[in-house]
Amino acid sequence: MMNVNNQMIKIIVAIFMLVNAMISNVSADVYFKQKVHTDAMQIMGQSQPAQNYVSEIWITPSKAGMSSEKNKTVIDFDKKMIILADHVRKTFMQMPLDFSKAFNTDMTVQENAEMKEFMGKMMEIKVTVQPTDDMKNINQWHCRKYLQTVTTAMGEVKSEIWATSSIALDLDLYSKFSAAMMAQMPGVSQNLGKMMEEMKKIKGVQVFSSTQTEMMGQTFGSSTELLEYKEGKAPVEAFNIPAEYKKQDMF
Repeated sequence: MMNVNNQMIKIIVAIFMLVNAMISNVSADVYFKQKVHTDAMQIMGQSQPAQNYVSEIWITPSKAGMSSEKNKTVIDFDKKMIILADHVRKTFMQMPLDFSKAFNTDMTVQENAEMKEFMGKMMEIKVTVQPTDDMKNINQWHCRKYLQTVTTAMGEVKSEIWATSSIALDLDLYSKFSAAMMAQMPGVSQNLGKMMEEMKKIKGVQVFSSTQTEMMGQTFGSSTELLEYKEGKAPVEAFNIPAEYKKQDMF
């Protein structure tokens, strides 16, 4: 199950990166350009060097897409599907947002049961947010500091988040939008209400976040900085996977 677990971790990390970026106004498509840093890490026997890259995110009422030089993640809310593309290998994987429907039919009954138990534990998530009175300007935005802790079966993620209220968006619509996605995931729906109430304490768009993650016995840091935000019509290619990419079975 080792390879499956690694793939699941990559998918879950990609989803939560998108959720953290999703501040959506349903009346218009929105675009974010972010500078991202992740420390070197080793998880479940796999090493990953430190990374610095620029991520571009488009969010519409029906889809969300996050692209960087090496990877692309697309979530189709109407089809309840997530796609992860690897630009280096020119491959992609797709699976339903409800992970329990993605298990390999070749698995034995016991293997299926073990996988469902594993996924259920991984998606048991608790979020707490503590607003502070600290304020400062980052780039062109005036920001307030928030302290967020996300606790999962894999470990704990502590973030210092600086958010701005100067970008006018409908945050209630954003909450409903992201909740619709999260509700598809096993283990999340049970505490979804509490999660969303906590996340709503962060007023506005996240401009900068510094995060320390403890996962699988390892500790590593990461940061995300908002470089650009705009509203407009999302290009079709933001959600397309190149035709020459080969579909890969995650199992």
